[in-house]
Amino acid sequence: MQRDRDLDMPVWSGDAPTPRRRSRKWLIVSVAAVTVAGAGGVAALAYARGSQPAAKPAAHVPVVTAPTAAQAVAATRQFVTSWAGGDATAAGQDTDQPTSAQPALQTFAIGLHATAVAFGAVAAGTSDPAVPHALRTSFKATATLGGGGTFGWTGTADVLVVDGKPLVHWAPSVLYPGLQAGQTLTYGSVPATSAKVVDRHGATLTAAAYPSLAGVLQGLQKRYAGKATRTLGQGVAIVGAGGSGTVKVVDVVRPAKPGTIRTTLDAGLQAAAERAVKDSHIGTMPADVVAIDYTTGEIRALAFRGGDAALNGAAAPGSTMKMITSAALFDKAGLTPSSSSPCVKSTVINGQTFHNFQNESDPKADIVKDFAISCNTGFIDAATAHLHSGDLREEAQDVFGIGDWKIGVPTTDGNVPDENGSTNQIAAQSIGQGQVTMNTLAMASVAATIADGAFHQPIVVPGLPQQPAKRPISAATAQALRSMMVVTATASYGTAEPRMAGIPGGAKTGTAETATATNGWFAAYDTANHLAVDALVIGGKEGVLTAGYVARDVFLAG
Repeated sequence: MQRDRDLDMPVWSGDAPTPRRRSRKWLIVSVAAVTVAGAGGVAALAYARGSQPAAKPAAHVPVVTAPTAAQAVAATRQFVTSWAGGDATAAGQDTDQPTSAQPALQTFAIGLHATAVAFGAVAAGTSDPAVPHALRTSFKATATLGGGGTFGWTGTADVLVVDGKPLVHWAPSVLYPGLQAGQTLTYGSVPATSAKVVDRHGATLTAAAYPSLAGVLQGLQKRYAGKATRTLGQGVAIVGAGGSGTVKVVDVVRPAKPGTIRTTLDAGLQAAAERAVKDSHIGTMPADVVAIDYTTGEIRALAFRGGDAALNGAAAPGSTMKMITSAALFDKAGLTPSSSSPCVKSTVINGQTFHNFQNESDPKADIVKDFAISCNTGFIDAATAHLHSGDLREEAQDVFGIGDWKIGVPTTDGNVPDENGSTNQIAAQSIGQGQVTMNTLAMASVAATIADGAFHQPIVVPGLPQQPAKRPISAATAQALRSMMVVTATASYGTAEPRMAGIPGGAKTGTAETATATNGWFAAYDTANHLAVDALVIGGKEGVLTAGYVARDVFLAG
């Protein structure tokens, strides 16, 4: 489930200069009291003693017909003439709903701080299919704003003939196109709509230089450009009911001076990540990579080719899920890396056969050996024997913080669903299959939590609140996982060893079989640069032969 959680609108200040004294006649318009006494006039009902009440007169049903073009133009001119004269009462009476039109016209004038409004070029158009019998007209409008600026727009109005009289059909959009009930226009301070985005060292980041950041930069501009404004400008905006906030800035009279949005990214590492997803070893296969400072959770680089799975992907993580499964076995079942867990070529769970990717087999294997050679059956047998439904989900959420992250731009959450009592689902999800979905950001964070011994929610904007994990990873579990990842990265039989040569740290490879492809994963950490990296190659088969090259390129650049 994608969460567009970080988007908000700029705050409308409305601190425009007050209008000059000579203009107050136009701004403050008295509204005549309107007495509604029934459609046909005032009716007095007399009751004679012992007599029956007189029958109420039938409600009047207005006769509505279509105007001619000349009638529509004349009615619109009458309306805008009253409006320009500052007479909200008269302008309201030129509509078919005066009690709604009059206060809206008054609020409109005050909100714009206008000293005058002028109209011209009234013309008849075509019928409006949304309003039976209506003929649409158009007009040009120009408001003179406090401080001397002007605001112009092209307005429209529907005209009806009601009981023989041409009238403007009232709707908020008569005041300004697209205006909704309760909304109004306000003249005031406007923030900048763009800002300079820089990395943690102050280097400018652009989509042209770093194509993978295009969506990130757009998201940052949408959320933070207004807040980063150096000097506010002046303009006109649509505001919500009761001044609830800016809906849209419709005109900028004096532009704001933009500010700077700082990020946690590193331009040098970002450039390396952009190159890494095009590593020659993976050909043209789609690839993604994320690098995190594991001591802080700050995202240093993210890149992709062929679609953004770095932040917004949702794919089966394959054997990289064994990092979480191992933690669950240690925390919930009391196992250790040396606990016996024979690796057999295949195992059957309730009639369903699970196998190892390359028919690995070691009858004397323990958990650490299963982890290093990425033995599926050893983990499946251990998980189905020792874990209960929901254990993997709880470990992922409570210890590794997998869930609703607010990193500064929209992301897709990782998901480890409850197995609902299904032993077969426990088996599948323990090796990153079944219904488990992750992206490279999530698995980089898992590797980072293990490396640092603490969960730091990833962020791309420095200083953002970081959601803590419900339960900190225990020191013993973190140490056990690091030791297994080091074996996987350094032992001759470790699946990550070919790509981790010369890189101090640990790793876990993954191969995820899907309905359409076999994907390669590679999650690792580097203690020299405090980096945790995860890479995914779609169609990459073995992680070490594809995603491993992508991750290694980033480590070597760090």
